[in-house]
Amino acid sequence: MKRLQLLTVLSFLVALSACKTQEDIRREKTVENLNEQVAQTQKNSANANSRFVSFEEELAKLSGKLEESTHNKQQEVKDVALLKERLNSIEETNKKQTEYMKALNEKLQEQSKYIEQVIASLSSLNEQKDQVKKKEAKENNDSPSEVASIKNAVAKYKAHDTEDSKDMFLTLLENKKIKKKDKESAFYYLGMIEYKEKNYEEAKVYFSKLFSENPDSTFAASTLLNLAKSFVQLKSKDEAVQSLDELIARYPKSKEAQEAAKLKAKI
Repeated sequence: MKRLQLLTVLSFLVALSACKTQEDIRREKTVENLNEQVAQTQKNSANANSRFVSFEEELAKLSGKLEESTHNKQQEVKDVALLKERLNSIEETNKKQTEYMKALNEKLQEQSKYIEQVIASLSSLNEQKDQVKKKEAKENNDSPSEVASIKNAVAKYKAHDTEDSKDMFLTLLENKKIKKKDKESAFYYLGMIEYKEKNYEEAKVYFSKLFSENPDSTFAASTLLNLAKSFVQLKSKDEAVQSLDELIARYPKSKEAQEAAKLKAKI
């Protein structure tokens, strides 16, 4: 509206330009000033519009950041809730495991007590059995050395009565006056008993002791062969081969040496 008025004034001034007066000149200057003010106003308006647009852009950016921050906050809340849920689950699992371990420990303690009772009962039965044997020996007017003779022990072994024969051989070894030959027999048959019962470690001890103390024993060849077999069962291949080599070197013509060669080939 102001602009229209200014144009009207300018048209009027142009019409009167033919006869300029002092008043006309003053009016022209006034018009020029007004034009400059209008131009400045327009410039300021454009700058204001530009700043407004920039402000709107900044506002949009801030709104975007606010929305992103709100979203992240919500996600953090969800993550915290999920972590709490997992933690509660882990605590519940640990609680159950603790209760299970406690129950298992109690059960083990009960089993240990039971095993102790069984061992005590077996010990008591063995004592009673020993007392019965001593009583029977006394009633038969037999001395322990007579009952546990090497002949009787070997007979028991050959009759597959390993329990009684084992007791007899052990009793013989307790006698410090035992004959060398009987001692060799006792060690050999005890080794055989333990080997047949798959107590290979005990068998190895008896065979090793027999050969180391009596390398010229009549049981030497058989002792080395069974010692090697015990080592094989114990997965000690080097010791087994060494025993077989010793047997083959010492008794090359024996049947034990032939068997040793076959066994060595399989190791």
